[in-house]
Amino acid sequence: MTRRLTVTRDCESTTSQAGEAISPFEMAALLVRKKRLIGLITCGAMLLAGATSLLIPNKYVSTASILPSGGIDKMADLKSLAGLSGMITPADDGSELYPVILASHTIRDAVLAPEYEYEDDGEVRQTTLAAYLDETDPDRLRAALGDITTVRLDKKTGVIDLGVETRSPALSQAVLRRYLAELESFNLHKRRTQAGERAEYLARELAERQGGLAAAEDSLAAFQSANRDWMTAGDPEVALILGRLQREVETRTQACLYLLQEYEIAKLDARKDVPVVRILDQPSRPTRESSPPRALIVIVSGLLAFLGAAGTVVGIEGLRRTRGGHRAALQTLRTDLTREFPRANRFVGRVSHAVAGRWARREAGEKTPVAG
Repeated sequence: MTRRLTVTRDCESTTSQAGEAISPFEMAALLVRKKRLIGLITCGAMLLAGATSLLIPNKYVSTASILPSGGIDKMADLKSLAGLSGMITPADDGSELYPVILASHTIRDAVLAPEYEYEDDGEVRQTTLAAYLDETDPDRLRAALGDITTVRLDKKTGVIDLGVETRSPALSQAVLRRYLAELESFNLHKRRTQAGERAEYLARELAERQGGLAAAEDSLAAFQSANRDWMTAGDPEVALILGRLQREVETRTQACLYLLQEYEIAKLDARKDVPVVRILDQPSRPTRESSPPRALIVIVSGLLAFLGAAGTVVGIEGLRRTRGGHRAALQTLRTDLTREFPRANRFVGRVSHAVAGRWARREAGEKTPVAG
């Protein structure tokens, strides 16, 4: 009984040692022993990443800056912090709506429409953005144009930074110039401010009132032509109708004069309220590529390869220790089963012995040659 207990304790001790987790010091020592393998994997991954990054074509970003126009809400940041961002309403004549306008289908379709002529490596080339982006579907083409376009609005200063990235510096500059031209054209011809809407309303109202004045004047002239002798006849009814027609003409004339004056003022206000695109920095022609970031790709690839190699080494060592622990635990289980169930163990032993003898006799019979 004492011997069995000793064997069991020895097995349990072996199991605990074999299944013990790797300490940080053992892990560091393991990485030092495997430094050559880890270094080879890391260097190989960095070389592969560097070679792959060389196959990626260079891209160039042309940038421009637009100064704010109109009133700027100085309380915008405070409202955002207070959770009242929904109460921030950009002015109609301001530049806060420029990012939305630039991302609209109207502007993007206008930018996609023309054929661009640019100089690349001393050679004049012509292309459309549909051919450059290799897209024919209108929605995907607009999305692809949005992918190469960046618009940033500084909430504190109101300055808008606009950029376009393509594989050609000249093409990036040409597309960005087209963006700014379409934005200015939209402000001049399509964007409607409050003053502009008021001018349009006054124009419609003035045209309607002038039509009414013309009709009243025609009625007065027709009545006077039909009653030329009203002064000598002394008919009070004719004088009453004539006076009524004259007052209507005078009233409509005063209304038209007032509307005409207001319309002229509204037209001046509308011209003043037209948002002017004030460009701080004209579209630049980049001389250095913006992507791909080859140095960053190589560094990140090397770091990931190092972590992967180190993790694999530590994982293999942990798996080896785990396997040793499983073997020791299996041996302990067999010992416990033999001690607790001796009859079943003897029965299993006899069955195993009989099966092994039968297989041995069968193999011996197959090897015995048949007499001719």
